Amino acid sequence: MELDLGAIFLLGPTAVGKSRLAMAVAQQVGAEIVSVDAFQIYRGLDIGTGKPTLEERQKIRHHLIDLVDPAEEFSSAQYAKEAERVGLDLQQRNVHALWVGGTGLYHRVLTRGLSKAPATDAIVGQKLERKGTEELAEEVRRVDPGWAQGADLKNRRRVIRALAVWEQTGRRLSDWQEKETTKGGMAGVECWYLLPSIEILQGVIRKRVEGMFRDGWLEEVKGLMEQGGWESCPGARAIGYREVGEVVKGKLGRSEACDKIVAATRGYAKRQLTWFQGIPNIRSIEIDPREPLPRAGVEKLVRALERGAMST
Repeated sequence: MELDLGAIFLLGPTAVGKSRLAMAVAQQVGAEIVSVDAFQIYRGLDIGTGKPTLEERQKIRHHLIDLVDPAEEFSSAQYAKEAERVGLDLQQRNVHALWVGGTGLYHRVLTRGLSKAPATDAIVGQKLERKGTEELAEEVRRVDPGWAQGADLKNRRRVIRALAVWEQTGRRLSDWQEKETTKGGMAGVECWYLLPSIEILQGVIRKRVEGMFRDGWLEEVKGLMEQGGWESCPGARAIGYREVGEVVKGKLGRSEACDKIVAATRGYAKRQLTWFQGIPNIRSIEIDPREPLPRAGVEKLVRALERGAMST
């Protein structure tokens, strides 16, 4: 089923102000917000993932957050299935929706569909997990240069997936994606992204990370570590959680951890912007995340939602 009734995508790099803008638009038109974020799906990862607060959720209904525990794997296929469930519910209730986040892969799955390549075999996956990030990147450049060219090679999970497909089938993931892919249900949905100055964004990222520490990020991670097996959990891959864990264990100072998290987040934000700029027909809204919400940006998104509703 086509999931495009009164819906738009609002994408953007970390810390740019997506949630703030989405809340303003949703309140103005009575819309709901659907998360397009690979780590907000995990319960207990609240502060470090910038998850909407309880107060925000009471004002505007949010979807696709807190779906699984941090120890559970959650694939893009599972996300697509959950997204279809939410999309159908929104359509049945005739409710506008903003699909908001920074995970480009989830947007691609929703708009371009999933490849029919087989799931990663557990033994193959475990073998690849033992390799270093650079070794994995070099290997995927060799076996699937087309896929590697447009991929975030620091994302171990995605690289391991591409290599597993090659090892299990003898075919490149890029070939599967090109020739054997299920149709995405939101291919016709209008897509916008927020475009900041990367230099300005870096300062905002630092303030955001410092604010997360003040808001109790250390305590959040300490609680997660007490559950046992945390360091090997999929949820522990979220940016910053490993460094905060090192602070909890006394192996890293808070200031040094902050510097490392800021650097990692900045690098991720640059990769996000590169990904978004490659999406066909995407529209941009220039934004300074230090300033009040741009009224013109809010109005553009409101009109886009209204266009989506009228076109169905």
